[in-house]
Amino acid sequence: MNPESHLSNRRDPWKNYGSTILATSDSNVVDDDLDLDLQEESHRDKGSNLSAYFNIICIVAGSGTLGIPYAIQQGGWITILFLILSSMMNVYANIKLIECLYHDGKSRRISMSQVAYDAFGNLGLVLVGFFFNALSVGCSILYLILSGENFKILFSEIFDISLETKTWIFICASLMCIPFVMLKTMKEASWLSIFGTISTMMVVFVVFITSIVEFPNNRDKHEHQFINLRNIPIALATVFFSYGGNIVYPHIESSMKHPSAWPKVLSYATATVTVFYLLVCIPAYATYGDATLSPIYKSLPSGLAVLITVIMITIHILLALPIYQTAFALEIEESLSINITTLGKNREFLYRAITRILTVLFTVCIAVKFPYFADVMSLLGALGNGVLLIIMPLSAWIKLFGWNQLNGWKEKTWVVFIFVFSAFGAIVGTIDSIRALYLNITKE
Repeated sequence: MNPESHLSNRRDPWKNYGSTILATSDSNVVDDDLDLDLQEESHRDKGSNLSAYFNIICIVAGSGTLGIPYAIQQGGWITILFLILSSMMNVYANIKLIECLYHDGKSRRISMSQVAYDAFGNLGLVLVGFFFNALSVGCSILYLILSGENFKILFSEIFDISLETKTWIFICASLMCIPFVMLKTMKEASWLSIFGTISTMMVVFVVFITSIVEFPNNRDKHEHQFINLRNIPIALATVFFSYGGNIVYPHIESSMKHPSAWPKVLSYATATVTVFYLLVCIPAYATYGDATLSPIYKSLPSGLAVLITVIMITIHILLALPIYQTAFALEIEESLSINITTLGKNREFLYRAITRILTVLFTVCIAVKFPYFADVMSLLGALGNGVLLIIMPLSAWIKLFGWNQLNGWKEKTWVVFIFVFSAFGAIVGTIDSIRALYLNITKE
């Protein structure tokens, strides 16, 4: 590609957002029906910036709100600095990711997989496909584990109904199978995110207030550390997971009426999520110290506060689950050419329903077999988000636009630091997470 073309795009990276045609069938990756729908609908039929903002918060903030206090317990107070750094790196890298969707100035790529193919060929497609699928399915599994545990607590406390966590996982999966099958695209699923965000805010409020109220009773009971070098990698893995969600960012951006607002929307949403995390983790770790658990409500005193937290976070994860599953399903349906153009309306719905039901059954089987919330969160954060959240978007951008298109030595230094920081957390964090998961499995 002409270097001058790169420079032109770099100077005004947002001018083509929403105005370029979508990738055509000669892009080596078959388009799905989502793209055909987007080509036909006008900008006024798309979602607002506010709906995209809520979508991002709903995807990112839920389980991270529960796990961040435990990450502080693992790594010490220094982890708060890593949390803020990770938020900044997340915004930077995923603005670059969306730039990559428009890198040729003529067509819009529809997914991270297509960007990886453009940048690195089949190798990039295979690697991103592996991590994308692992993270999409993994997050669905994580949410099923958490929802099953939460339902067990709620129904035993309120209704005195005692069922195993595995049974509740099956029940939760059955409940969410209906919207997963019926809500075809990210735009149709976006209304779920508003309610999910409200529930997350309630969780933050309850944990924040409860931790402050309980602080005098726990002032001298627990130890605190400024830094625990040995556990920094696994703490970083949880932090990475807590900002994960960019596997659905291309779908969210494509559903926006004003795609040029993506940098602003992503920045505001990430800042909001970071504030949520700080409001939860600082008072929680200050109060419970080395007794801080994951999910955080396990550290709270039993009673109304815990029940409200469990109810709110359960609502959140049940609403966020179809959004993650939809992003995964769109990739699968694209590869299998499940769209109206190829199959017709009735057959497309039938094949889509079968594919999505099989996806739900697969995630349920894994969730029932490995119900370890904290360990699964750390593993997904290190293995999936460590690569997809930051490393892949920046690598692809540099490959497509060129290292010299970065703005001077300051930005180049920042990018090098991001690569080193992310690679360290991803590699060492994955090793530690696998070890922790293995120890839990072998205990049984």
